[in-house]
Amino acid sequence: MRSGREAVCLRVMRTALHGLTALCLLGLGGVSVATTLYRWVDAQGVVHYSDTPHEGAQVIQISGAQTYHGASAAPTPGVTAAQPAGKKPESYDACAITSPAPDSNLYAPDSVAVSVEVSPALHDGDQLTVQVDGRQLQGAEGAQSFVIPEPERGDHSISAQVRSPEGVTLCYAPPVTFSVTKPSVNSPNNPVKPH
Repeated sequence: MRSGREAVCLRVMRTALHGLTALCLLGLGGVSVATTLYRWVDAQGVVHYSDTPHEGAQVIQISGAQTYHGASAAPTPGVTAAQPAGKKPESYDACAITSPAPDSNLYAPDSVAVSVEVSPALHDGDQLTVQVDGRQLQGAEGAQSFVIPEPERGDHSISAQVRSPEGVTLCYAPPVTFSVTKPSVNSPNNPVKPH
């Protein structure tokens, strides 16, 4: 029959081994590894086990059990992994807002034409969206020209991006700012036109 100390030590050792096995299962994604433990007996005769070295300890090598290979495991030889449905979105070399010119000052326009250049040409299914001051402009499907109707006085910012059918941003045009100047409400017959 075992003494109380030996029984306690065996329970501690089993707990330590279970903990190390769990760490191997969780942290290493199913890789079989060897673990080093250290065993020593203290002055009172109590047996200790640890994963850190201790003076006078006996080194014990424990081989890890073969474990389940999770999602990170390589596919079985001869079996090809399934490809996601649909094709991978193709990228664009560049996209830029070509009209209006950056930092332009427009005097009392009825509308402002916005043009975006995309290189290469817009792919089937991809969508070009243009926003003015955070509001999306409506345009025909596949259009690269838009119109801002009756822009208000002040500074405005235009942004444009190309998105895949899945909503992934494929190209982002650097924003362009422009200003609109209108005749004074107090002196509509004496407009100040920019030079």
